[in-house]
Amino acid sequence: MRLKRFMVFLGILLISGGGPLYAAVPGHIALKDGTVLKGKIFGMMNGVLRVRASASMRNPIPLRWEEVTGLATEEPVTLVLDTGETYEGRIQLAESGSIHVLKDQDSPPVRIALNSVKAINSSKEEAVAGEKIQESEELDEITLKNGVHLIGTIVSMEEKTLTIKTAYAGDISVHWEEVGQLQSRTPLSVQVIEEEEDSDGDGFYQTSRTTVTALGGSEGIPPARVKTINIPDLRYKGNFDFGGNQTRGNTDTTAVNASTDNTVWTERHRGLMSGKYAFAEADGENTAKNARGTIGYDYFFTKKLFAHNYEFLEYDKFQGLDVRSTTGLGLGYQFLDTPSHSLSGAIGPAFVYEKFRETGTTKTATAAWGVDWDYDLISDRLRVYHRQKGFRDLGVGGSTALRLTAEQGARIEVYGNLFFKVAFEYRYNSDPEPGKKKSDEAFIWALGYTFSN
Repeated sequence: MRLKRFMVFLGILLISGGGPLYAAVPGHIALKDGTVLKGKIFGMMNGVLRVRASASMRNPIPLRWEEVTGLATEEPVTLVLDTGETYEGRIQLAESGSIHVLKDQDSPPVRIALNSVKAINSSKEEAVAGEKIQESEELDEITLKNGVHLIGTIVSMEEKTLTIKTAYAGDISVHWEEVGQLQSRTPLSVQVIEEEEDSDGDGFYQTSRTTVTALGGSEGIPPARVKTINIPDLRYKGNFDFGGNQTRGNTDTTAVNASTDNTVWTERHRGLMSGKYAFAEADGENTAKNARGTIGYDYFFTKKLFAHNYEFLEYDKFQGLDVRSTTGLGLGYQFLDTPSHSLSGAIGPAFVYEKFRETGTTKTATAAWGVDWDYDLISDRLRVYHRQKGFRDLGVGGSTALRLTAEQGARIEVYGNLFFKVAFEYRYNSDPEPGKKKSDEAFIWALGYTFSN
């Protein structure tokens, strides 16, 4: 039964909104599916009844008023009917679909149909301590095509998903196609589609930017013409992390690793920059020291297809590698690109210059490929990823080596923008210097920070 109630709450929470918070009164509610809830009633407005069903629930749960078949309160409340009439008193159960309002012990109860009730407010003059009154005028209101009203703060809209911040459920995501109209208390930066069809067939529409406080309705911009809300033209995101350990005693060890990934992009342009560094020492002897970094630029011909060029630099003391510079140009494809799931791949020719400590300098042409994958396994909590770069020398300059660099791992949110990273890194070179191994492996633990606009 508890699981059933939880699923009912969760379903309603995702499709419903809230109204103003008033002083709560004890009571119980009967729903159409037979569920009976006991708790504190915070009032009803815009077709949404707000209830805190147990002490373990920190914020009120919104319930659709049309799902309610019975209601009772232990203290007086004020009812506002759709005719404008008001009644004050305790609510008692009546036959399904109606209630009795009892003004006092000497007065007969008044029978009222539930579907005629427009609002329910607490009759208390002051809110209970810690239960803050929040006027609806201070929040944004979103009306869905099915008539449901959502109350909160509009955060943004992109990729056909509207994000609303609420006091009772955190961030709620709504499919943009379901939005009929909205009203915001603060100006919204809106990207509007100017042309109905993609004349070039590349997935990019001509747009303009304007500032509004309302969308939809008889005079507002139709939601179907809105591409984004509160999304800047130039965007950036990135992260950096740092990890390591140190031991003293029978064994003295020191290990440090650090990395960063950064992306800046507009609709057609994307710039990338990343870097990694690792150092280790045991009993006074250096056991690991390597670094690499990439800077790249992508130009999108369409929403999916892009030109990719980059510069990839590597150094590894224990591979005997003083420097390896790979300059590449190729074509890429963006298979997926959403806030929760992205996948892209690229392939093309490149030129490699490398200098080893013992065998000297090599210059060669190579075939290169790359894969980047990110996925929110648990939304905003656990993100898994895979990064891969591969190169196959074409024999020009005498090298036919196969090289591969791959990292796969997970980032786990610790608090806010802080995360904990655990990863496995694998590097392979089929033609290393004499006496050197072909592969290197590393397990990485680090604490990091993400940032974006």
